[in-house]
Amino acid sequence: MRNIAVLLLFSLSFSFAEKKPVQRPDSSAIAKGLAWLKAQAKDGKWLAPDPRNGKMYPNAAFTAFAITPIAAALPAGKRKDDPLVRQACAFLVANMKEDGAIRQGAASKYDNYFTCAALLALETVDDPAHAEVRAKMRGFIKTMQRRENGRIEGGFGYNTAKSADLSNTQFAIEALRAAGVPESDPAMQKALKYLERAQNRSENDAHKDGGAMEVQDKEKGKVKVVPGNDGSAGYEPGVSKAGLRRLPDGTYIPRGYGSMTYALLKCYILVGVKPDDARVKSVLSWIGDNYTWDENPGFEHTAKTRPEAVYWGLYYYYMTAAKALRLCGVDKIKTADGARDWRADLRTAILKRQRADGSWKNGHSPRWNESMPLIATCYSLIALQETRAK
Repeated sequence: MRNIAVLLLFSLSFSFAEKKPVQRPDSSAIAKGLAWLKAQAKDGKWLAPDPRNGKMYPNAAFTAFAITPIAAALPAGKRKDDPLVRQACAFLVANMKEDGAIRQGAASKYDNYFTCAALLALETVDDPAHAEVRAKMRGFIKTMQRRENGRIEGGFGYNTAKSADLSNTQFAIEALRAAGVPESDPAMQKALKYLERAQNRSENDAHKDGGAMEVQDKEKGKVKVVPGNDGSAGYEPGVSKAGLRRLPDGTYIPRGYGSMTYALLKCYILVGVKPDDARVKSVLSWIGDNYTWDENPGFEHTAKTRPEAVYWGLYYYYMTAAKALRLCGVDKIKTADGARDWRADLRTAILKRQRADGSWKNGHSPRWNESMPLIATCYSLIALQETRAK
């Protein structure tokens, strides 16, 4: 009987041990990053430097980006009751204007960017008390969509005075879809044509007229730009932060690069393009040919004169890629060296860059605010959370 009791006790203890949650390799890194991020808050607000005088002030966009991974780390039913989350949400709501825009001061150069970031944060929290606020924000973002015929039609920019770019467009599409706008909505279908024009794929319907666009380039002046055929994307239709490649006939092709190519992939899926569609397959082909987490691929030409260019937007790249690949349902990336587990590879790349205090920082380039630990940390945490989601 004694032996039976011992065996029973051993069996029970083994059973309990099996039910213990498995500690994932990135769990402590995420916890450390979240702790650092929470410590930067001032009464539920995160600060940014005022470009006019350098003084720090509570910034709605920074607060939205910070509260998104913090809220996502909580059980869905407990998010709205968390004290820090409640403070942050109250700050965002307080900065919403009558037209639904999140705008600090009388006017903002970044209406779309601020409002999309805030709406994504509020949708993550999903507090029923914010239903009307979220609806107004959703309505405002729709007004940001460009309606004039031509190169930028269907896209979104920082505001109505700016051109439409793929970065603002991906935030707008993601925010609208998160807020319940269906892929069948006219706004999504108009955006699809913009996405087609942004892709280096001459077979797209939007390029059936030849795809030639007149673009004002900062260095070259007014040039004629035509789509390439590698499936990638630059910053706008006919415009790329990685520059233009001149063809023998004098026309130019925009060089695609990683962060915007993944933004294109994410947007295609969100507006209803299927993973087996030729447009998506073309994007995935470029991703496989340029697979790396050591840099933001596509800036190799620029790096000949500006070596740091390959690190521009590195953490934005991580965040965008993680979201895009998860939405597309991709588990492995086909590369010349075989199929790669992108989740494991991306986690490794992010974790090895975490600093001792739990934060991240782009130490190679200050471009696009990534030398600010707050921004790089938000992007890193969101990317890590995306690698966990299915």
